[in-house]
Amino acid sequence: METKYGTTYNSYFINADKKAVVDVVKEKFFPVFEAKLRQLCNPEEIAYIFVSHTEPDHSGGLKRLLKIAPNATVVASNSAIVNLKEQLNMPFQYVTANDGFVTDLGNKKITTICAPNLHWPDTVFNYLQEDKVLFTCDAFGAHFCHEAMYDDKVGNYDDAFQYYFDVILKPFSKFLLNAIEKISHLQIDAICTGHGPLLRESSLKIVEKTKHLCETYLENYPEKNRILIAFVSAYGYTKIIAEKLKEGVEKVPGVSVDFCDIETIDPATLGEKIAKANAYLFGSPTINQNMLPQLYTAFALMTPLRDRGKSAAAFGAYGWSGEAKQNLIANMHNLKLKCYLDSMFVKFIPSEVEEENIIKFGEIFAKELKI
Repeated sequence: METKYGTTYNSYFINADKKAVVDVVKEKFFPVFEAKLRQLCNPEEIAYIFVSHTEPDHSGGLKRLLKIAPNATVVASNSAIVNLKEQLNMPFQYVTANDGFVTDLGNKKITTICAPNLHWPDTVFNYLQEDKVLFTCDAFGAHFCHEAMYDDKVGNYDDAFQYYFDVILKPFSKFLLNAIEKISHLQIDAICTGHGPLLRESSLKIVEKTKHLCETYLENYPEKNRILIAFVSAYGYTKIIAEKLKEGVEKVPGVSVDFCDIETIDPATLGEKIAKANAYLFGSPTINQNMLPQLYTAFALMTPLRDRGKSAAAFGAYGWSGEAKQNLIANMHNLKLKCYLDSMFVKFIPSEVEEENIIKFGEIFAKELKI
């Protein structure tokens, strides 16, 4: 994704009796982070470091922080602690924060709220009870940088917010709705996100907007009985197969086809097509004993959390050994797609008999989708 408005790596210092930090920063920015932190406290006074999730743009600087804050205890989910042991490769003090876990900072308390898959499996929110502040890491954020920092001072950034939701969070809408339900009973005066403006005026509005976006997405994606035929064709032979598959699919009433040569398509458009479909026919010729890179891009845009169980099959033309077939099928299995039948591969250009078989394959695939 692009960050045409820039971005921020938001880290928070809590000046309680037991001083705390919520999230760190990407490691390359640690010198800036450290300089700012030392303006607020002696790092040796830090008692707790809350890790919302272990994506390195938020946790990459943790190892260096622990070296200057040797008395700090890391507070994170169980899966985050497992990850941190592998990321830090050094001993560190920690406590595992399950859902509802309360950390006592003396004159303040923080409640941990498990919010998995937003957008990492180990994600948690943290709620500062006395100040009614919710720390949400990537949720409700945006890649948008403005020195004024606060939502009521930075101007309109709807474009950046929508883009961030679409690219980062939308595939995890089900989990985001679960998290919104978990925080619905809280009194929230401000939301402190991991990227973008701090929400002190529009926090509730942003939560409602996010809820609406999630509900709209889940209502409309994927479309029922929609097959994406996504392919690249080096010499036109794989395209012939794609066209015959389309002809077969269109014999089945009630099934729609998104027919797409993906050779030059941009990832955002392809990702939208993938999300909208509930079945796939992926096609590639074999070049240098491999499928073409556009198919790898297509698979990189998929997630088992969203696309698991969708029907899929592979097709293509080849001249020698045809390794694209097993590569396509292996990727579909890895993504937990339901690999229907075997595949439809032809050596060089399909004959008339093979064309009829391809049409039949497409028709059967579409009929199975409707069952």
